[in-house]
Amino acid sequence: MRHSLLESAAIISQRFVKDFEPGIRTRALIGLVRFGAFHSSGTSLSLTAGRLEIMCGRFTLKTDPKVIASQFKVSSIAILEGRIADLTSPSVSVDQVDSEIFKPNFNVAPTHQIPAIVSQGEETLLTAFAWGLVPTWAKDPAIGSRMINARSETAAEKPSFRSALVKRRCIVPADGWYEWQGSPGSKTPFYFSPMSNSVMGFAGIYESWKTPDGQLLWSAAILTQQARPDFSYIHDRMPVLVAPELEKTWLSAPASPLNDVLDAASSVDIQAWQVSSAVGNVKNNSADLTLNQTLF
Repeated sequence: MRHSLLESAAIISQRFVKDFEPGIRTRALIGLVRFGAFHSSGTSLSLTAGRLEIMCGRFTLKTDPKVIASQFKVSSIAILEGRIADLTSPSVSVDQVDSEIFKPNFNVAPTHQIPAIVSQGEETLLTAFAWGLVPTWAKDPAIGSRMINARSETAAEKPSFRSALVKRRCIVPADGWYEWQGSPGSKTPFYFSPMSNSVMGFAGIYESWKTPDGQLLWSAAILTQQARPDFSYIHDRMPVLVAPELEKTWLSAPASPLNDVLDAASSVDIQAWQVSSAVGNVKNNSADLTLNQTLF
């Protein structure tokens, strides 16, 4: 069966992993269900936060896939059972996709399936990945829960990321992301978004992991960097943003153009404001999560 790799993951024992929001108990999802317009995971396991640092752990995506496709010059979208699917699924041209199947997500969290743009030869494709990179050499796919981010300063040196950084880069579209200010027990969420109405592109890398029966799990991580000085009082890290003029280079350059992308990232204008603590619960998913609380 095509999704047997997710069924096998459902027997993973409880373990300490990076939390979706540091300092709270949450749940990760493993197994197959649909999440919005993407195939996502569904057998839940209770997981308790470890002490690993979370960087970019939540974001939003509400923009129509056809608008995303237009902005990032996507020619095809991987589709399975009417949902955006992974790279093993057939692709269709953008004009054949029904936008009404897409459901906005205002609280994208680790282990969710996330959309990403990749270059496949002459084709630029919108596809889906499990958020949390599982290296090819991993013995257990649960390691992806600890690999939602890759530090740009060290990704080229890390066995988990260095091959993907050279050969398998992607762009994760997002309307904005959340960061928490403060320490566990006293944390204030903020929402970051572009000054323009365009969708941002996070620099990402992806990998495939093969199960004993030969099935493939496609997964991805988002690259992070030191926060801009204007926002470092909120959090000391932020996603690496791909400037529009470097999108094609990031996706298809034969060698990693990470330094060029980092140099140009500051040209993407962003803003931030305080939002409701309700975003800390992954079950909450509405536009209200992004409302500016400093106005009330």
